[in-house]
Amino acid sequence: MDDCASLDITHWPVILSDRLLSDGRHIVLGDNGGPHHLWIRDPRAGQSLAYVIPRNAAMGPRVAATERFDRRLSGTPAYCCQSLSLPTAFQAQRFSLLLAILDTLLDAGKARPSTHEIASQLIYPHMTIGRGGEWKASSERRRTQRLIDEALALMNGGYRNLLQGRSAGATKTLRPK
Repeated sequence: MDDCASLDITHWPVILSDRLLSDGRHIVLGDNGGPHHLWIRDPRAGQSLAYVIPRNAAMGPRVAATERFDRRLSGTPAYCCQSLSLPTAFQAQRFSLLLAILDTLLDAGKARPSTHEIASQLIYPHMTIGRGGEWKASSERRRTQRLIDEALALMNGGYRNLLQGRSAGATKTLRPK
């Protein structure tokens, strides 16, 4: 353990939070690839640094974050350590659409909109399909319902997959029968 490095953050560019509590020092360091949340159990200066990662569902992303932090400590520039879990442009656009659907569905000041209203306002703004049989048989209605289901599934816990680095797509809302 003598060859373990100690933590020196005196020259870290951005320190977002630094608190000394009864269970140790809690630090949040800003970085381009995402913040680093540290809990240093023995805050005395010069102590060796060791990483402790719980073995649970979030272990993979935690290992990646630890490796990113370790690369930064070894002097790798911030731009080389950007997070690999950033959404693509398509994914970002889809998540924005899902959030807009949720905002529309959960607007406290209004009655819940119909699937047709969500489709014409958010997904197909130039839609010419009216209500009735044509709408019920349309692929636009089926896609709109799938997007509504996906938005609700993300809200009801599916977002955890995103936080753990797993795909959040193709989620389904579990409805009681």
